[in-house]
Amino acid sequence: MDSYNFSECNNSLAFNYSHCLVDSNGTVYFNVALVAGFLCIFIVGFFSNSVVICVSFRPSRSMTVNTINTYVLNLCLSDLLYIIGCLFFTITNYNQQGWLFGDIGCRIIISLDIFTMHVSSYILTLMSLERYVAVVHPMKSLQYRSTKWARRMSASIWISALVFVSPMVIAMKEMKLNIDGVQKSTCTWSFFGNESLTSYYRYQLFVFFITFLFPSVCTASIYLLLVCHFCQARSPQRTAKRRVRKSKKKVAKIVFVIVFVFWLCYTPFWIYQIMSQSNEEMNNTFGLVTITFCYLNSCLNPFLYTLFPKKLSVWNRVKSMFTAVGKVSEIQSAHSRSS
Repeated sequence: MDSYNFSECNNSLAFNYSHCLVDSNGTVYFNVALVAGFLCIFIVGFFSNSVVICVSFRPSRSMTVNTINTYVLNLCLSDLLYIIGCLFFTITNYNQQGWLFGDIGCRIIISLDIFTMHVSSYILTLMSLERYVAVVHPMKSLQYRSTKWARRMSASIWISALVFVSPMVIAMKEMKLNIDGVQKSTCTWSFFGNESLTSYYRYQLFVFFITFLFPSVCTASIYLLLVCHFCQARSPQRTAKRRVRKSKKKVAKIVFVIVFVFWLCYTPFWIYQIMSQSNEEMNNTFGLVTITFCYLNSCLNPFLYTLFPKKLSVWNRVKSMFTAVGKVSEIQSAHSRSS
């Protein structure tokens, strides 16, 4: 019976291609550049997401916590976990003995990709839905736009992600295999003893529909309805109402930008995953590029959050922190020159 192990790139079915960071068909320069790129993405993504999370957990007196801040905090946590997974795979790829982190690590770290992808997809859908009801039904939806409601919905997404990823946690296991005459530890798919590629393909398609396609269709439908509302709605006569409407519209646009970047980064990845089921000889370089885009998304998100209006003070405070650091550096530089 055919089996799959996470050390083989040519027949790779993994949800994350970073276990194959070195392209056997590529040049040394390409492989070095690829690894350097992953390390840069990890450093920037880890730092930027950590800063936003720290600011969110330690708000200032003037900081107002709202639903958007709550959802973005959860998105940052998901992105941070995803970025951390990049480091484990990079270490494993350059270790001659294969997988380093044992059977428990195999089950948890490999499953982390699906887990974080599920959380991110549905948090983005919730953010889009929140913007829709805030614009279209501002008064009727007040109870659904409270921070308490946002926290409950976010918690339900994390719990559902744990349930959803449980088959992967059960199926993955560490196994010692002889690869090219060398004994290596690998992470292998074995769902209750079923090691066939067919069972893995089915689970992969299930993940694609539930974790990516379904929330993407829901989010696209929400924004289509929102566009229709903006086209049909009349502009308010009062300046105050016009200002509020403009602010809500701006936030909706920024949320859409975050969603669009998510689609842009993950669509090539899923195209490659689905196509590789029928064509095992697909160019591995393309697969490596698609997973790079996935990691890049988690790296870019914290910078996209700074586009939100100043009233979302968590992001204003982050920008203020960096501005303050810059001013301190300028003062120290001026002082050193004068002395």
